[in-house]
Amino acid sequence: MSTTSMPRHVLLKAMSFTQFGRIIICSGVLVALLEILAMLDQATPILSRHLGIRGILTYAILHLPALAVETMPLAVLIGTLFMLTRMSLSSEMSALRAAGLSTFGLYKMLLPATLAAGMLAMIGQYWIVPKSELALATWWNRTDPTADSPDSPETNILWFRAGPKLVRIGHIAQGGASLRDVTIYHRDTDGLLTGTEHTDTLHYSDGIWHPTGPKDLTLSSDKSFIRVSDGDSNFPLPATPRQVIALMFPQAFFTPGEIGRILHHGAPASLARATYRMALFAGLFLPLQMAVVVLLALPVIYIPPRAGMRNPLPVYALSAGLCYIILQGMISALGNAGTISALVATSIGPLLGCLLGLSWVLRMEER
Repeated sequence: MSTTSMPRHVLLKAMSFTQFGRIIICSGVLVALLEILAMLDQATPILSRHLGIRGILTYAILHLPALAVETMPLAVLIGTLFMLTRMSLSSEMSALRAAGLSTFGLYKMLLPATLAAGMLAMIGQYWIVPKSELALATWWNRTDPTADSPDSPETNILWFRAGPKLVRIGHIAQGGASLRDVTIYHRDTDGLLTGTEHTDTLHYSDGIWHPTGPKDLTLSSDKSFIRVSDGDSNFPLPATPRQVIALMFPQAFFTPGEIGRILHHGAPASLARATYRMALFAGLFLPLQMAVVVLLALPVIYIPPRAGMRNPLPVYALSAGLCYIILQGMISALGNAGTISALVATSIGPLLGCLLGLSWVLRMEER
């Protein structure tokens, strides 16, 4: 290794470790704050189920991955902003620029830790959050003391589709292994109803659904009459207890493989197809979003060392990053609704943020 490359290698290593450390600290603080707020909201329901402190800790641990992924862009913004501001005020940035480090060269040195944080968030969103949220929902459903009561209200009615079939579940208990008021609607290739299968209760054991009181309704080919008959013990519910619980989510907490099966192989789905496409593309663009928020934090390096904290640049950079995160959330809502395509919804935000960041940095360079 040459003597000219050694300083840059050492600087890259030092800045990457410092930046990544700041990101982890900021992420921990943000997650802790959100966990406290969640505990204030959920402590009463948890304690009313007599789950005690153990139940509170279980909820906090299982909900932790989702909060960590959700707060990662903001943690990257605040952590990088804090590091660059400190370096500018202590004249470290002035020394680096005097030694020949350009703004673009500094940005390249910030990318390794930034992309590492983005990759961690992507892995968490794709493979850790779906498992933790599924475990949380299963535990919450299983610990409901009134779920098995036949007089309990139908508060968690679920509709989902599986290929040409539509399924309605009136009540879910025992972590998805016990269902009530289940109806399967069979449709032809044109989407017209051809018959239904209904059962009062459905229990899952040994990999098989066992119905109680099944009834079959069949329409004639010209839809002129209906034939009702007793069903058999083979009730073809196209979902396992795990899938039933996962389908209750208002968001698409699925792995890429599960999303692929939903979009292309008719796996059970309860949300719009656009929502699943958004979940797939949003994870892929997480590292790019982290790089954009770092670009928006970059103008703080132009703070004069003697200005101290009186300079408003850190506030402006933080505001720009927050506006970008909010804008991306609004555009994502349009993608989830199917108003715009998922690819456009996940890429237009980083593109606009990148243009804003570059324009801001170039203007600061001209001063």
